[in-house]
Amino acid sequence: MDKGESRKVLLIGWDAADWKVINPLLDAGKMPNLERMLSRGVMGNIATLQPCLSPMLWTSIATGKRPYKHGIHGFSEPDPVTGGIRPVTNLSRKTKAIWNILNQEGKHTITIGWWPSNPAEPLSQGVMVSNDYQMAHGNSASPEDLAQWPMKPGTVHPPRLEQRLKELRFHPAELTQEDLLPFLPGLVGMSREELDKAQEDPRMQGLMKIIADCTSIHSAATALMQNEPWDLMCVYYDAIDHFGHAFMKYHPPQRPNVDDWSYRLFNACVEGGYRYHDMMLGTLLDLAGEDTTVVLLSDHGFHPDDFRLTQIPREPAGPAAEHRQFGIFAAMGPDIKEDERIYGASLLDITPTLLHLFGLPIGEDMDGRVLLDIYKDTDAKVESIESWDNIEGDHGMHPPDKQISAADSKAALEQLVALGYIDEPDADRSKAMEQTVRELDYNLAQAYIDGGIYTEAITLLERLYDKWPMEHRFGFKLASCYQNLGRPQALRELVAVIKKRRLQEAEEAAQEIKELRLDDEEVRKEEQVRMEQMSDAEKKKFVRERNDLFAKTRPNLFSLNYLDACADVAEGKHEEALEKLQNLDSAYGARRNALCLKGDVLQKLRRWDEARASYEEALTTDQETPAPWNGLARVALSEKRYRDTVRYARTSLGLLFFQPRLHYILGLAHFRLGEYDAAEKALYNSVRQAPLLAAAYRLLAQIARFHHRDYTAADFFKKQVRLARQKAAELRHIKPKKAAEVAERNRAAASDDMRAMPELIARPESLEGVKESDMITIVSGLPRSGTSLLMQLLEAAGIPAFTDGNREADDSNQRGYYEHDAVSALLKPGDKSWIAEAQGKALKVVAPLLTCLPPKKYHYRVLFMERDMEEILRSQTKMLQRLGKKAPGGDVSIAYQQQVRAAKTWLNALGISAMSVNFSKLVHEPEEEIPALMRFLGIDEPDMAALLAVIDPQMHRERNE
Repeated sequence: MDKGESRKVLLIGWDAADWKVINPLLDAGKMPNLERMLSRGVMGNIATLQPCLSPMLWTSIATGKRPYKHGIHGFSEPDPVTGGIRPVTNLSRKTKAIWNILNQEGKHTITIGWWPSNPAEPLSQGVMVSNDYQMAHGNSASPEDLAQWPMKPGTVHPPRLEQRLKELRFHPAELTQEDLLPFLPGLVGMSREELDKAQEDPRMQGLMKIIADCTSIHSAATALMQNEPWDLMCVYYDAIDHFGHAFMKYHPPQRPNVDDWSYRLFNACVEGGYRYHDMMLGTLLDLAGEDTTVVLLSDHGFHPDDFRLTQIPREPAGPAAEHRQFGIFAAMGPDIKEDERIYGASLLDITPTLLHLFGLPIGEDMDGRVLLDIYKDTDAKVESIESWDNIEGDHGMHPPDKQISAADSKAALEQLVALGYIDEPDADRSKAMEQTVRELDYNLAQAYIDGGIYTEAITLLERLYDKWPMEHRFGFKLASCYQNLGRPQALRELVAVIKKRRLQEAEEAAQEIKELRLDDEEVRKEEQVRMEQMSDAEKKKFVRERNDLFAKTRPNLFSLNYLDACADVAEGKHEEALEKLQNLDSAYGARRNALCLKGDVLQKLRRWDEARASYEEALTTDQETPAPWNGLARVALSEKRYRDTVRYARTSLGLLFFQPRLHYILGLAHFRLGEYDAAEKALYNSVRQAPLLAAAYRLLAQIARFHHRDYTAADFFKKQVRLARQKAAELRHIKPKKAAEVAERNRAAASDDMRAMPELIARPESLEGVKESDMITIVSGLPRSGTSLLMQLLEAAGIPAFTDGNREADDSNQRGYYEHDAVSALLKPGDKSWIAEAQGKALKVVAPLLTCLPPKKYHYRVLFMERDMEEILRSQTKMLQRLGKKAPGGDVSIAYQQQVRAAKTWLNALGISAMSVNFSKLVHEPEEEIPALMRFLGIDEPDMAALLAVIDPQMHRERNE
């Protein structure tokens, strides 16, 4: 593609859209706009990534990188300012998205609702409307309330668009019964009593919110398309995923566990959702125009058939089990083929393909490829550069001091607790923080497994399984890593541990049920009476705990036997493995996996016919799964049926392109058929995906030597064989610190990339008429910034310290800490009336706790101590050493900067009189600094001798020279 060529691209995301739902609607003429698009373009499946969690997936779509490179690892993250948990933001993303790359290339972008895109990025060439834009609060409101419906700050960039876009949002309360009929045709003919029942059904409120939210997104999209310049527009709708999770269980045909009332009311919701999206698609296509390239995709599918789950797994993000491994992909435009199918697309391919559309090189650190098969010119040259992250320019990402990882946020809170400046969070908050980081680590481990980087996954999973020994999912994932790395002894030992723990858990649960007498009918009746007295939340929690208890008594023996069989295979005990695999579970996924493993074992035993039959039986459960086709390709290769090998391998790769060993098998089959160019192409794909696959290099060396007569290339590939074998051996036997190059942003970025810190303002007028006895003089700053010194100065100036004296002086603060225990508990909910006792006195409140003060109840004036961050961190580290404590791992500096920024922003927003005090100047130039400090406090004739006596330059022990 020509870089100078003007081009418009519209990227539309339909979360969880699935051809299995769409195709019957297309056949019935119910999605005419999608049909219009498909007739003019290409369509096919798109393979998802694991774990199949939307924030991770949509970030991979926007960056072309796997989660261990882009940094988004789940649904929620620790908040460095509040010490609590918040929905995932884009602040953890550590690489450029497609809109950042285009921004620095001078192109205009519009991004709407992408997950996650909050807070909106400051793009100089574009518009961003974050995924918080459409969030409605409450299900009913008066017209007056709707007019005041607040929009979260930071939702829209640039700010000039805030008011207009705020007005375009659609609230659930605005939906009428007529609006709902396309989704709920069952309402027609209902009696008044039935309609009232439907109106009170909480599922109805959920449906209204889904419809309203996607309507808001669409309103913003259509307005911006027409009124703002754009080269690339990205608009993301999450509604189909919500329709699926809430209403797919009612989708026809009616299932045995669905009652007649629910089916009658909600059976058309999913279809209605898809048809609504088709209507919105039609509007977008009309507004985009004929010359625009349009790409429509989903991040995964959603089982609409007999594979629908009857129970959600008992684990965080359990609903993701309802997802299918393939989503939809469709594209049309001036250079796109027409009315054709494509194969092998992955979420990782979208950003490389978009860059190619704009005539820009793809990053070699991206994990996807350009989908050349969609173009009329399939031989177009693909340019590349090492990494777009290395290219300087106006990219519009959040500045480095705003970006922070979940681990660093958690470390900052832990360090403040360890230093003694804030209390340990209450049990619920502490548990929530710990579990959030745990799940983020688990998701990261799964992403490493999906990318074939098992050593990094093992490091995470061993730690997780050691800390949470009854989280069996950690053990199962760890077992898969041992299996893939060929560590049979470790696998066998782990399998024994998993089985022992799971059976022990079942025994303990059975004993608990016995002690609670839950099999006694009278006891169950008593519990039912107790439940009737509970709130809805308490009832839900109680039922969940009871269900979990009973579920623990029923270990999945098939899964345990399957794991045992895997260990047998790793040890070469093939007959024992076959015996364990005879009794196959009827569940779709389990049965298919067992049949594939059985086929693998039979293949090792050279029982080709039986292996083939096992793979073919696996395909009867689902034709669109790559593993059985992969197995059939390997059987055909063993039987020297090379043409069948090619056919099976291409079918499997058409479903999932990232299969490096299968690319090698395909290359080997072509090689045996004398098709050397095709073999070379497949082998290059193999080593690109798995750089340590020595067998592929060996075959490339043969092709170079005997087909191309290129002896230099042959020698190069032979060298690669030796290097690959050497590195593979190291990875098997040595646990490396890092087995993958993970893109890390340089936090010490140039100063012009950092945001200006808010400046504090002295506002004496805000305290005019307030008695000194009513003022609270707050001394704040980061721990170890000199706040205790400032408290001593105030005491010398005649302002007494509000302190309980409980924290005694030590080597870190030889003159005392001047603290009050009540302050350290400010993060916790509870009575704060004690603050009234600080009136007329000086109160020390470290910066992370400042925003927890009651904002308008008391009269504050604030002195904020400033000190070099490196000095603060060194001083904190030494203090921890003196206390005999270890500093938490991670970079806490960014979290500290965010805490300071939040504190200063809070002070300025409330108009509180505040002054910054420079620690270094106060210690070394006190004659100049102290008078300014006294003027702020309104002290006209201070005792300078007494004040200067407080200062000791030796206090500056951690000085930066």
